[in-house]
Amino acid sequence: AASEAMQSTEVETVTQGESEDEAAIVWLEAGTYTMGLIPEDHDSPGIFDLDREGPPREVRVDSFGLGKFEVSNRRFKKFVDETGYVTESESFGWSFAVEALVSAEVNASSESQVVNAPWWIHVVGADWRHPNGPDTSVDDKLDHPVTQVSFKDAQSFCRWSRRGGRLPTEEEWEYAARGGKHQRRYPWGNKMLTGKDSSTHRMNIWQGEMDERLQKSGKVVNLYSFGEHSLAMVKEYYGQTNLALDGYVATAPVDAYGPQNGFGFHNLVGNVWEWTSTKFVGPGVDETAMVKKGGSFLCNPSTCNRFRNSARMMFTADSAASNVGFRCAYNTLEASSSSSLSSSAEKGSSG
Repeated sequence: AASEAMQSTEVETVTQGESEDEAAIVWLEAGTYTMGLIPEDHDSPGIFDLDREGPPREVRVDSFGLGKFEVSNRRFKKFVDETGYVTESESFGWSFAVEALVSAEVNASSESQVVNAPWWIHVVGADWRHPNGPDTSVDDKLDHPVTQVSFKDAQSFCRWSRRGGRLPTEEEWEYAARGGKHQRRYPWGNKMLTGKDSSTHRMNIWQGEMDERLQKSGKVVNLYSFGEHSLAMVKEYYGQTNLALDGYVATAPVDAYGPQNGFGFHNLVGNVWEWTSTKFVGPGVDETAMVKKGGSFLCNPSTCNRFRNSARMMFTADSAASNVGFRCAYNTLEASSSSSLSSSAEKGSSG
Protein backbone atom coordinates (compact mmCIF):
# COMPACT_ATOMS: atom_id res chain seq x y z
CA ALA A 1 0.00 0.00 0.00
CA ALA A 2 2.85 2.36 0.82
CA SER A 3 4.54 1.74 -2.53
CA GLU A 4 1.24 2.31 -4.33
CA ALA A 5 0.76 5.62 -2.54
CA MET A 6 4.30 6.61 -3.48
CA GLN A 7 3.67 5.77 -7.11
CA SER A 8 0.52 7.90 -7.11
CA THR A 9 2.39 10.83 -5.56
CA GLU A 10 5.37 10.55 -7.87
CA VAL A 11 3.35 11.02 -11.06
CA GLU A 12 2.26 14.46 -9.87
CA THR A 13 5.84 15.68 -10.28
CA VAL A 14 5.98 14.68 -13.95
CA THR A 15 5.18 17.72 -16.07
CA GLN A 16 5.19 16.71 -19.74
CA GLY A 17 4.03 13.18 -20.43
CA GLU A 18 2.50 14.03 -23.81
CA SER A 19 3.02 16.49 -26.62
CA GLU A 20 0.24 18.91 -27.43
CA ASP A 21 -0.57 16.85 -30.53
CA GLU A 22 -0.75 13.62 -28.52
CA ALA A 23 -3.10 15.28 -26.08
CA ALA A 24 -5.11 16.61 -29.08
CA ILE A 25 -5.96 19.84 -27.30
CA VAL A 26 -8.66 22.17 -28.61
CA TRP A 27 -8.15 25.67 -27.19
CA LEU A 28 -11.36 27.57 -26.45
CA GLU A 29 -11.84 31.28 -25.89
CA ALA A 30 -13.57 32.62 -22.81
CA GLY A 31 -17.29 33.03 -23.23
CA THR A 32 -20.79 33.12 -21.78
CA TYR A 33 -23.46 30.55 -22.51
CA THR A 34 -26.80 29.21 -21.23
CA MET A 35 -26.20 26.16 -19.05
CA GLY A 36 -28.84 23.70 -17.84
CA LEU A 37 -32.04 22.08 -19.04
CA ILE A 38 -33.44 23.24 -22.35
CA PRO A 39 -37.14 24.29 -22.34
CA GLU A 40 -38.20 21.24 -24.40
CA ASP A 41 -36.93 18.87 -21.70
CA HIS A 42 -38.47 20.45 -18.61
CA ASP A 43 -41.37 17.97 -18.43
CA SER A 44 -39.59 14.96 -19.88
CA PRO A 45 -40.18 11.68 -17.98
CA GLY A 46 -36.48 10.90 -18.38
CA ILE A 47 -35.31 13.86 -16.27
CA PHE A 48 -34.58 13.01 -12.64
CA ASP A 49 -34.84 15.65 -9.91
CA LEU A 50 -32.03 13.96 -7.99
CA ASP A 51 -29.62 14.84 -10.81
CA ARG A 52 -30.18 18.54 -10.08
CA GLU A 53 -29.63 19.68 -13.67
CA GLY A 54 -31.16 22.98 -12.76
CA PRO A 55 -32.97 25.64 -14.80
CA PRO A 56 -31.30 27.53 -17.67
CA ARG A 57 -28.79 30.09 -16.35
CA GLU A 58 -26.06 32.24 -17.80
CA VAL A 59 -22.54 31.02 -17.07
CA ARG A 60 -19.16 32.48 -18.02
CA VAL A 61 -15.99 30.42 -18.43
CA ASP A 62 -12.42 31.59 -18.89
CA SER A 63 -10.34 30.42 -21.84
CA PHE A 64 -9.09 26.84 -21.51
CA GLY A 65 -8.06 23.79 -23.48
CA LEU A 66 -9.87 20.45 -23.66
CA GLY A 67 -8.91 17.14 -25.21
CA LYS A 68 -10.62 16.50 -28.52
CA PHE A 69 -10.98 12.86 -27.50
CA GLU A 70 -11.62 10.83 -24.37
CA VAL A 71 -8.38 9.44 -22.97
CA SER A 72 -7.76 6.08 -24.66
CA ASN A 73 -6.40 2.82 -23.26
CA ARG A 74 -3.30 3.45 -25.38
CA ARG A 75 -2.58 6.81 -23.74
CA PHE A 76 -3.33 5.51 -20.26
CA LYS A 77 -1.05 2.52 -20.86
CA LYS A 78 1.79 4.89 -21.75
CA PHE A 79 1.16 6.77 -18.51
CA VAL A 80 1.24 3.57 -16.46
CA ASP A 81 4.30 2.20 -18.28
CA GLU A 82 6.27 5.40 -17.68
CA THR A 83 5.24 6.03 -14.07
CA GLY A 84 4.34 2.65 -12.57
CA TYR A 85 1.03 4.14 -11.46
CA VAL A 86 -1.44 1.75 -9.77
CA THR A 87 -5.13 2.58 -10.09
CA GLU A 88 -7.53 2.44 -7.19
CA SER A 89 -9.46 -0.50 -8.71
CA GLU A 90 -6.20 -2.44 -8.90
CA SER A 91 -5.49 -1.59 -5.26
CA PHE A 92 -9.00 -2.59 -4.17
CA GLY A 93 -8.88 -5.79 -6.26
CA TRP A 94 -12.37 -5.35 -7.71
CA SER A 95 -14.75 -2.93 -9.42
CA PHE A 96 -18.23 -2.71 -10.93
CA ALA A 97 -19.12 -4.10 -14.36
CA VAL A 98 -22.33 -4.50 -16.37
CA GLU A 99 -23.77 -7.98 -15.95
CA ALA A 100 -24.60 -8.26 -19.66
CA LEU A 101 -20.93 -7.80 -20.61
CA VAL A 102 -19.46 -10.17 -18.04
CA SER A 103 -18.78 -13.82 -18.85
CA ALA A 104 -21.08 -16.47 -17.37
CA GLU A 105 -18.20 -17.85 -15.29
CA VAL A 106 -17.30 -14.49 -13.75
CA ASN A 107 -20.96 -13.64 -13.30
CA ALA A 108 -21.49 -16.84 -11.33
CA SER A 109 -18.63 -15.93 -8.99
CA SER A 110 -19.95 -12.43 -8.25
CA GLU A 111 -21.20 -12.14 -4.68
CA SER A 112 -23.17 -8.89 -4.88
CA GLN A 113 -24.85 -6.33 -7.07
CA VAL A 114 -25.66 -2.64 -6.76
CA VAL A 115 -28.88 -2.36 -4.77
CA ASN A 116 -30.37 0.48 -6.81
CA ALA A 117 -28.96 -0.78 -10.13
CA PRO A 118 -28.89 -4.62 -10.01
CA TRP A 119 -27.60 -4.91 -13.59
CA TRP A 120 -24.27 -3.74 -12.16
CA ILE A 121 -22.32 -6.42 -10.30
CA HIS A 122 -19.22 -6.65 -8.07
CA VAL A 123 -16.41 -8.20 -10.15
CA VAL A 124 -13.16 -9.33 -8.57
CA GLY A 125 -10.25 -8.57 -10.90
CA ALA A 126 -12.03 -5.84 -12.88
CA ASP A 127 -9.70 -2.91 -13.59
CA TRP A 128 -8.62 -0.69 -16.48
CA ARG A 129 -6.76 -3.57 -18.18
CA HIS A 130 -9.68 -5.97 -17.62
CA PRO A 131 -12.77 -3.75 -17.65
CA ASN A 132 -15.36 -6.53 -17.66
CA GLY A 133 -13.51 -9.00 -15.48
CA PRO A 134 -10.20 -10.86 -15.33
CA ASP A 135 -11.00 -12.84 -18.48
CA THR A 136 -11.33 -9.64 -20.57
CA SER A 137 -8.62 -7.40 -21.99
CA VAL A 138 -8.08 -4.03 -23.65
CA ASP A 139 -5.28 -5.36 -25.87
CA ASP A 140 -7.54 -5.21 -28.93
CA LYS A 141 -9.22 -1.98 -27.76
CA LEU A 142 -6.29 0.35 -27.25
CA ASP A 143 -8.07 3.14 -29.13
CA HIS A 144 -11.20 2.80 -26.99
CA PRO A 145 -11.62 5.02 -23.90
CA VAL A 146 -9.95 3.85 -20.71
CA THR A 147 -12.49 2.89 -18.05
CA GLN A 148 -12.41 1.58 -14.47
CA VAL A 149 -10.60 4.74 -13.37
CA SER A 150 -11.43 6.75 -10.26
CA PHE A 151 -11.41 10.52 -9.84
CA LYS A 152 -7.87 10.33 -8.42
CA ASP A 153 -6.69 8.13 -11.30
CA ALA A 154 -8.08 10.59 -13.86
CA GLN A 155 -6.55 13.58 -12.08
CA SER A 156 -3.16 11.87 -11.92
CA PHE A 157 -3.15 11.18 -15.64
CA CYS A 158 -4.09 14.75 -16.53
CA ARG A 159 -1.33 16.18 -14.33
CA TRP A 160 1.15 13.85 -16.04
CA SER A 161 -0.13 14.64 -19.54
CA ARG A 162 0.84 18.33 -19.74
CA ARG A 163 1.73 21.19 -17.44
CA GLY A 164 -1.57 22.71 -16.41
CA GLY A 165 -3.36 19.43 -17.07
CA ARG A 166 -6.45 18.77 -14.97
CA LEU A 167 -10.05 17.60 -15.17
CA PRO A 168 -12.54 20.10 -16.61
CA THR A 169 -15.14 21.77 -14.44
CA GLU A 170 -18.75 20.91 -15.21
CA GLU A 171 -19.21 24.42 -16.62
CA GLU A 172 -16.23 24.02 -18.95
CA TRP A 173 -17.37 20.59 -20.07
CA GLU A 174 -20.86 21.79 -20.96
CA TYR A 175 -19.50 24.90 -22.68
CA ALA A 176 -17.40 22.64 -24.91
CA ALA A 177 -20.31 20.27 -25.53
CA ARG A 178 -22.65 23.04 -26.64
CA GLY A 179 -20.15 24.15 -29.26
CA GLY A 180 -21.44 27.70 -29.49
CA LYS A 181 -25.06 26.61 -30.06
CA HIS A 182 -27.84 27.98 -27.85
CA GLN A 183 -29.93 25.59 -25.73
CA ARG A 184 -29.60 22.44 -27.80
CA ARG A 185 -30.14 18.96 -26.40
CA TYR A 186 -27.07 17.39 -28.02
CA PRO A 187 -23.80 18.90 -29.21
CA TRP A 188 -25.08 18.95 -32.82
CA GLY A 189 -28.73 19.89 -32.26
CA ASN A 190 -32.01 18.54 -30.85
CA LYS A 191 -32.51 15.33 -32.84
CA MET A 192 -30.84 12.11 -31.74
CA LEU A 193 -30.48 10.81 -35.31
CA THR A 194 -29.48 13.10 -38.16
CA GLY A 195 -29.20 13.00 -41.95
CA LYS A 196 -31.81 13.26 -44.70
CA ASP A 197 -33.61 10.12 -43.55
CA SER A 198 -32.81 10.56 -39.84
CA SER A 199 -30.72 7.40 -39.73
CA THR A 200 -27.23 8.71 -38.99
CA HIS A 201 -25.93 7.79 -35.53
CA ARG A 202 -23.85 10.51 -33.90
CA MET A 203 -23.03 8.73 -30.64
CA ASN A 204 -22.70 5.38 -28.90
CA ILE A 205 -25.69 4.42 -26.73
CA TRP A 206 -27.72 1.25 -26.10
CA GLN A 207 -30.34 0.06 -28.57
CA GLY A 208 -32.42 -2.65 -26.92
CA GLU A 209 -34.85 -5.25 -28.22
CA MET A 210 -37.68 -3.51 -26.35
CA ASP A 211 -37.12 -0.09 -27.94
CA GLU A 212 -39.71 -0.57 -30.68
CA ARG A 213 -42.42 -0.99 -28.03
CA LEU A 214 -41.08 1.65 -25.66
CA GLN A 215 -40.47 4.39 -28.21
CA LYS A 216 -43.42 4.70 -30.58
CA SER A 217 -44.37 7.73 -32.65
CA GLY A 218 -41.74 9.86 -30.95
CA LYS A 219 -43.18 9.17 -27.48
CA VAL A 220 -40.87 7.52 -24.97
CA VAL A 221 -41.92 5.27 -22.11
CA ASN A 222 -39.35 5.56 -19.34
CA LEU A 223 -38.99 2.35 -17.35
CA TYR A 224 -38.36 4.28 -14.14
CA SER A 225 -41.98 5.44 -14.18
CA PHE A 226 -43.31 2.08 -12.93
CA GLY A 227 -42.67 2.58 -9.22
CA GLU A 228 -41.62 -0.52 -7.32
CA HIS A 229 -41.45 -2.53 -10.54
CA SER A 230 -38.99 -0.18 -12.24
CA LEU A 231 -35.69 -1.77 -11.21
CA ALA A 232 -36.81 -5.24 -12.28
CA MET A 233 -37.94 -3.86 -15.64
CA VAL A 234 -34.65 -2.02 -16.23
CA LYS A 235 -32.70 -5.15 -15.26
CA GLU A 236 -34.78 -7.15 -17.76
CA TYR A 237 -34.09 -4.49 -20.41
CA TYR A 238 -30.32 -4.80 -19.99
CA GLY A 239 -30.60 -8.57 -19.87
CA GLN A 240 -31.64 -8.54 -23.52
CA THR A 241 -29.39 -8.04 -26.52
CA ASN A 242 -27.89 -4.68 -27.38
CA LEU A 243 -28.76 -4.47 -31.08
CA ALA A 244 -25.75 -2.17 -31.58
CA LEU A 245 -27.43 -0.20 -34.38
CA ASP A 246 -24.77 2.46 -33.83
CA GLY A 247 -22.04 -0.11 -34.50
CA TYR A 248 -20.88 -0.98 -30.97
CA VAL A 249 -22.12 -3.23 -28.17
CA ALA A 250 -19.99 -1.53 -25.51
CA THR A 251 -17.31 1.17 -25.90
CA ALA A 252 -16.39 2.62 -29.29
CA PRO A 253 -13.03 4.05 -30.41
CA VAL A 254 -12.45 7.57 -29.08
CA ASP A 255 -12.56 9.00 -32.63
CA ALA A 256 -15.74 7.17 -33.68
CA TYR A 257 -18.65 9.04 -35.31
CA GLY A 258 -16.61 12.12 -36.20
CA PRO A 259 -16.86 15.53 -34.51
CA GLN A 260 -20.10 16.06 -32.60
CA ASN A 261 -20.03 19.85 -32.91
CA GLY A 262 -18.25 22.74 -34.57
CA PHE A 263 -15.55 22.84 -31.90
CA GLY A 264 -14.38 19.44 -33.15
CA PHE A 265 -14.96 17.29 -30.04
CA HIS A 266 -15.69 13.57 -30.36
CA ASN A 267 -17.92 11.50 -28.08
CA LEU A 268 -18.73 14.17 -25.53
CA VAL A 269 -22.12 12.49 -25.23
CA GLY A 270 -22.40 8.72 -25.33
CA ASN A 271 -19.58 6.15 -25.20
CA VAL A 272 -18.43 6.68 -21.58
CA TRP A 273 -19.29 9.02 -18.76
CA GLU A 274 -16.58 11.60 -18.08
CA TRP A 275 -15.29 12.80 -14.73
CA THR A 276 -15.34 16.52 -13.96
CA SER A 277 -13.67 18.41 -11.11
CA THR A 278 -17.02 19.76 -9.86
CA LYS A 279 -18.41 18.47 -6.58
CA PHE A 280 -21.98 17.14 -6.62
CA VAL A 281 -23.86 18.96 -3.88
CA GLY A 282 -27.28 18.09 -2.54
CA PRO A 283 -29.21 16.86 0.51
CA GLY A 284 -27.90 13.52 1.73
CA VAL A 285 -25.23 13.33 -0.98
CA ASP A 286 -21.90 11.70 -0.08
CA GLU A 287 -19.31 14.40 0.60
CA THR A 288 -16.92 12.78 -1.89
CA ALA A 289 -19.46 12.80 -4.74
CA MET A 290 -18.34 14.41 -8.00
CA VAL A 291 -20.25 15.32 -11.17
CA LYS A 292 -19.85 13.11 -14.21
CA LYS A 293 -21.13 14.19 -17.62
CA GLY A 294 -22.07 12.88 -21.05
CA GLY A 295 -23.80 9.57 -20.46
CA SER A 296 -22.46 6.30 -21.86
CA PHE A 297 -23.00 3.32 -24.14
CA LEU A 298 -25.43 2.05 -21.49
CA CYS A 299 -27.80 5.00 -21.90
CA ASN A 300 -31.14 4.85 -23.70
CA PRO A 301 -34.15 7.21 -23.73
CA SER A 302 -36.20 4.60 -21.82
CA THR A 303 -33.64 3.93 -19.09
CA CYS A 304 -30.84 6.47 -18.70
CA ASN A 305 -31.79 9.57 -20.68
CA ARG A 306 -28.57 11.29 -19.67
CA PHE A 307 -26.72 11.51 -22.97
CA ARG A 308 -27.56 15.21 -23.25
CA ASN A 309 -25.49 18.38 -22.86
CA SER A 310 -27.11 19.36 -19.56
CA ALA A 311 -27.35 15.86 -18.08
CA ARG A 312 -25.28 15.09 -15.00
CA MET A 313 -24.98 12.37 -12.41
CA MET A 314 -23.18 11.88 -9.11
CA PHE A 315 -20.31 9.43 -8.67
CA THR A 316 -18.24 9.05 -5.52
CA ALA A 317 -14.58 9.90 -6.02
CA ASP A 318 -13.17 6.45 -5.24
CA SER A 319 -15.64 4.66 -7.53
CA ALA A 320 -14.90 3.23 -10.95
CA ALA A 321 -16.97 1.42 -13.56
CA SER A 322 -16.76 -0.06 -17.04
CA ASN A 323 -18.64 2.89 -18.54
CA VAL A 324 -16.78 5.78 -16.86
CA GLY A 325 -13.70 7.49 -18.33
CA PHE A 326 -12.51 11.07 -18.77
CA ARG A 327 -10.82 13.68 -20.93
CA CYS A 328 -8.36 16.31 -19.74
CA ALA A 329 -8.61 20.09 -19.60
CA TYR A 330 -5.57 22.37 -19.80
CA ASN A 331 -4.84 25.90 -18.65
CA THR A 332 -4.39 28.30 -21.55
CA LEU A 333 -1.22 29.77 -20.02
CA GLU A 334 0.46 26.56 -21.14
CA ALA A 335 -0.62 26.96 -24.77
CA SER A 336 2.23 27.22 -27.22
CA SER A 337 2.62 30.45 -29.15
CA SER A 338 1.54 28.62 -32.30
CA SER A 339 -1.77 27.50 -30.78
CA SER A 340 -4.88 29.49 -31.64
CA LEU A 341 -7.98 29.70 -29.51
CA SER A 342 -11.21 28.48 -31.09
CA SER A 343 -13.82 31.21 -31.22
CA SER A 344 -17.42 30.43 -30.28
CA ALA A 345 -18.60 32.72 -33.05
CA GLU A 346 -16.48 30.99 -35.66
CA LYS A 347 -17.05 27.42 -34.58
CA GLY A 348 -20.63 27.55 -33.39
CA SER A 349 -22.00 28.03 -36.88
CA SER A 350 -20.82 24.63 -38.11
CA GLY A 351 -21.58 21.04 -37.08
